[in-house]
Amino acid sequence: MKTIDELWKERVQAYIRELQKYMKYMFNDHLLFVLIFGGGAALYYYSQWVKTLQPSFPVAIIMAILFALVLSASPITTLLKEADIVFLLPLETNLKPYFKKAITLSFLTQVYLIVFVVAACMPMFVQVTGKSFKWFLYLLLLTALLKYWNLLIHWWMLKISSSHSLFFDWLIRFAVSGLLLYFILNNASFWFIGAVLFILAAFSIYVREAAKNKGINWERLIDKEQARMQAFYHVANMFTDVPHLKGRVKRRRWLDIVFSSIPYGSDQTYRFLYSRALVRTNEYSGLILRLSVISALIILWSDQLYLALAISLLFIYLTGFQLFPILRRYEMKIWTNLYPIKKSQKNSAFLQLLLKILLFQALLFGVCAWIGGGIVQGTVVAGISIIFAVLFARVYAPSRIKKIFSI
Repeated sequence: MKTIDELWKERVQAYIRELQKYMKYMFNDHLLFVLIFGGGAALYYYSQWVKTLQPSFPVAIIMAILFALVLSASPITTLLKEADIVFLLPLETNLKPYFKKAITLSFLTQVYLIVFVVAACMPMFVQVTGKSFKWFLYLLLLTALLKYWNLLIHWWMLKISSSHSLFFDWLIRFAVSGLLLYFILNNASFWFIGAVLFILAAFSIYVREAAKNKGINWERLIDKEQARMQAFYHVANMFTDVPHLKGRVKRRRWLDIVFSSIPYGSDQTYRFLYSRALVRTNEYSGLILRLSVISALIILWSDQLYLALAISLLFIYLTGFQLFPILRRYEMKIWTNLYPIKKSQKNSAFLQLLLKILLFQALLFGVCAWIGGGIVQGTVVAGISIIFAVLFARVYAPSRIKKIFSI
C-alpha cells in the first residue's frame, strides 16, 4: 500500500504531465506571436500613460483593489479524484500532510501572478508617490504573506458546511487584504494598520477554531478540483481537442429568433448545429462576450488611433482563433456520421458563422472607436478590422482547418 507521501508525489507528477501535454499546443507559434505583439504594444502605451500621471491620481485605491482581487481568489489545488471519497475516506485522519502540501502547491502556483501584478503596478506607484523601486520587495513580501493567509483561511472555511460561508469568506478576505494594503500604500497612521491587523488575527482565530473539529468536506473539495481542471481544459480546448472537457449547455429559449433566418434543408445542417452550439454553450458564447466587452471598453476609452486599431485586430484574431474547436464538437457523436452531408458543407458552415462573428466584432469596435476618438478613427478602425476579419475567415481559416484535420 502506498504511503501518503507517495500518493501525493504520484498525483503531482500526473498533474504536471497533464499540464505539459496541453501546454505544448497552447504555447504555439501563433499564441507567442500574439503575446509578443500584444504585450509589446501594451507595455509601450502603459509606459506613455504612466508619464502623464499626477500626484493626485488615486494609485493607492487602485492598487489595493487590484491586489485584493488577486489575493482573495485563492483556489486550493488538492488533486483529489472522485474515487477518493471512497478509498481515502478511511484515511482522513492521516491526510494532514497531504493537504499541507496541497496548500503549499497552491501558493507556489499562484505566487507568480502576484509577482506580475506587483511588477506591473510599480511604475505607476513610483511615478505618483515619488518613492523608490525598493518598495517592490516590500510589496512582494507583504502580498506573498497575505496570499498564504488567504489560502489558509479559505482551506479552513472549506470545512464549514454553511451554504453562505464561502461567499462571506471571500468578502471578508477581500476587505481585509484591500484595507491593509491601502493603509500601507497611503502611509496611514499605525493605529489604522494595527486595527486591520487585529481584525485579521481575530478572524483567523475564529475560523481556525470553527473548523478545528470539522471533518473534510469531500464532496465540496472534489467538486472544486473538478471545476478548476475544467477551467484549464476550457482554455486548452481553444488550441486542441480535449476529451476530458465537460461543456455546460443552457437552453436560452429567448434566442430562438436568431435561428429563424436559417433556411430548412440538409445543406444547412451544420450551420444550424454550430449556431446552436455557439448560443447554448458557455465556452463559446461566454468567450465571445468576454473578449468583445473587454476590447470594446478599451477602445471606447482610448483616443489613440494606433492603440484602438491594435486592440481591434488583436481581439478579432483571438476570437477567431479560439473558435476553431467548435469544428470537432460533434466528431464523437455517432448520429452526425449518418448525415448524408459532404465534409465541405461542414467546413463551409463554420466559415460562414466565423465570418459573421468577426464582422460583428469589427463593426462593434468601429462604433466604439468612433465614440472614443471621432468619426475618422471609427472609420479607419472599422474599415481595417473588416478587411482583417474577411482575410482571417477566407484565407487563414481554411488553411488552419486543413492543418487541424491533418493532425
